[in-house]
Amino acid sequence: MVSRKDSIVIVLITVFIVTPAVLALTAYMITKNPSLRPLGITVERLTAAGQIENKSLILAVVDIGTLAKNSTNKAQYQSSLETAFARLETDVQVKFRSIPGSSEVHITYLVGESQIGPFPANRAAEGVLPATQAARLVIAQRKAVAKEQERRDRLGQNGFWNRVLD
Repeated sequence: MVSRKDSIVIVLITVFIVTPAVLALTAYMITKNPSLRPLGITVERLTAAGQIENKSLILAVVDIGTLAKNSTNKAQYQSSLETAFARLETDVQVKFRSIPGSSEVHITYLVGESQIGPFPANRAAEGVLPATQAARLVIAQRKAVAKEQERRDRLGQNGFWNRVLD
């Protein structure tokens, strides 16, 4: 037979375990923000909610020296870079520059205000993952700034209670 003291302990444990999930589910139902859904965050839902973008901010600049004795042409560089980024589900823009008096080929990745590299052509793959991660961080930061600005605009337009409850 379960005593009154034991039943209180069972009820308290149940409340402490169930309440956070119920609150998170309620917040999800009200806001439709998939990051609040308990155990249901997926890339597809975040993309559908507009929290993840598939646009690329990555610019790969290929510096080819005029004295370079490399049989690889621009189309091969572009194809290789696009394939590498496509495997990480990211787009890249490839630009070429000619460097007079140089015999080397370097690749630099520009993401927002960041520069990753330069890498020699034989080590260009080392910068693909950092460039992709930097692009995702830039997108997330821009979305957060836009969301915060939108929230501030709403607060400025709404009355007292919206400020208190936000």
